[in-house]
Amino acid sequence: MKVTEDYSFSSLCSLRVKDKAAYYCEITSINQIQEMLAFSHNKNIPLLFLGEGTNIVPSKFYQGMVVKNKLTGIKQLDDFIVEVASGENWHDFVEWSLSKNMFGLENLALIPGSVGAGPIQNIGAYGADISSHIKEIKVFNTAEGSVEVLDAEACDFNYRTSIFKERTDLFILSVTFKLDRNPIVNYSYDSLKKEIQDKKINEKDLSPKDIFKLVSNIRTRVLPNHLTLPNVGSFFKNIQLKQEEYNDLNLSSDVPIFLKDNIVKIPSAYLIDKTGWKGYREGSVGISDQHALVLIAYEETSGNEILTFAHKIIDDVFSKTKIKLEIEPSVI
Repeated sequence: MKVTEDYSFSSLCSLRVKDKAAYYCEITSINQIQEMLAFSHNKNIPLLFLGEGTNIVPSKFYQGMVVKNKLTGIKQLDDFIVEVASGENWHDFVEWSLSKNMFGLENLALIPGSVGAGPIQNIGAYGADISSHIKEIKVFNTAEGSVEVLDAEACDFNYRTSIFKERTDLFILSVTFKLDRNPIVNYSYDSLKKEIQDKKINEKDLSPKDIFKLVSNIRTRVLPNHLTLPNVGSFFKNIQLKQEEYNDLNLSSDVPIFLKDNIVKIPSAYLIDKTGWKGYREGSVGISDQHALVLIAYEETSGNEILTFAHKIIDDVFSKTKIKLEIEPSVI
């Protein structure tokens, strides 16, 4: 295992910030984990496990070791049960599953990142969440030095979060999915419905592969590519409030809401747009003019500059609406 000192995050995260880590290494096999642990124990430093870095904001010099996950491999355990190494690219796996006529993940097409990163924030898009198809997750408990298997319930999945947000001592080795034998076409999300209507597609003719293509087209059109405009996708979570909390706010009737099981969901993009931040730029950082949830690092910058800009938006939206936005990516 090769360890590099004073390593920049610019090549490790999609925001390409100039902050650095004290040490960096890559893991290509489970056998290297003990070596990695021995190094960290000897130096008495923390570990940061990283996939493709598409959902993190490094905010300062990291005093530990960044561990780049390069574990790969896909095993079909049963007809529709698949174990996927955590370092595999998420979108590539979604494509692979559809090529094998295994369904259920098509609404999550083109989400950047690795398979192992998906469960951490319970990625979701266009009316679907990754957790609905997770059977179990194999982890390495760095505190105990042992391999453990967590079923879906033990992962404590919720809206854009899971046990892994808090338990940073758990390194995800692989994710086992239970996929659908029979295609269930999910086009419940409003923007997906509109895409279908605009293209004059007969809903009865839709297949999961059609949904995959439609979602990919929408994401390509409305979300800036992080390879050309550094970003982490949605920088802010959508708002979820209990019905009574929403009623207390006395918001304007033109604010779009989605009500389900006594929970009111408010699109944060709408709030950011209506408070004048969409398309606004300050120095090296700004909000995309394509999508109000996307914060872009237009030039090389620091995580601190990005967070300072984000908190200006949070404070301004709160002062005008009494709604407090939450940052979606992990801040380190």
